[in-house]
Amino acid sequence: MEKLKRIAAVHDISGYGKCSLTVALPIISASGVECSCIPTALLSTHTGGFEGFTFKDLSDEMLPIAHHWKKEKIEFDGIYSGYLASAGQAKLLEQAIEIIKSDVTQVIVDPVMADHGEYYSGFDDKMAKAFAQLSQKADILTPNITEAAFMTGIPYEEGPHSEEYIDSLLKALSEICGGAIVLTGVKPTHDSIGATAIDNKTGEKFFSYSHLRQGVFHGTGDLFSSAFSALFVRGAGLKNSIELAIMLVTDSIDRSLIRKTSGRDGVDFEGALPRYITELSKLFKD
Repeated sequence: MEKLKRIAAVHDISGYGKCSLTVALPIISASGVECSCIPTALLSTHTGGFEGFTFKDLSDEMLPIAHHWKKEKIEFDGIYSGYLASAGQAKLLEQAIEIIKSDVTQVIVDPVMADHGEYYSGFDDKMAKAFAQLSQKADILTPNITEAAFMTGIPYEEGPHSEEYIDSLLKALSEICGGAIVLTGVKPTHDSIGATAIDNKTGEKFFSYSHLRQGVFHGTGDLFSSAFSALFVRGAGLKNSIELAIMLVTDSIDRSLIRKTSGRDGVDFEGALPRYITELSKLFKD
């Protein structure tokens, strides 16, 4: 039986709305990976579709947590970061990564800050610059199309996206992060969406698409990146990790559409987990 892998998830806690740590914890655990947490902020809800949400910055806790883990000799196979409370937190995360990472730690940065051509509430170009700097520490970068455009200065396009446009984003992102780039929200046609990736160490390129479901579904980026991160850290490889994570996202959206779940409530991933775990078990023998 393989050693249980461990990921340090650096995200906010949104009390309602199924995103960030309330997604990362169950998905990483269901993937057969232990999930430890460095919370970056505490919110009553996520910032999409809600007004008057509470917000508490937890910057002061990040480095003390990292130092305590280091003192206790806790080792991590992966560090997976997402939503940060501010541009300044990116500097703190860079320090935290240096404190807790080892030679075997895979650093996965999801630059959660924007979608559909717009920044999330409270963010601006300073956040894009901060994530671009942080991404230099990453082994894998998982931005969506909007985040990629903002980080590289390439104009955002709603899609369908031409191969030339996607290649330009991947090339520009590869100048920021020399590892693997997983670009999500790629729309090769009017009715398809998925991810395109390049492994800069091998030159290999992968893509995986599914039928586009109409609507806005909050939390799907966190859902994808959480599953992808856990699968990759377990050793599923870039292609398998992307394909299985997209399957989970697609199944979760379909369940939400059947139930007519409000988009701001997050997608119904809970019922999609059995199939996900079954497919995952085909890759690994526990």
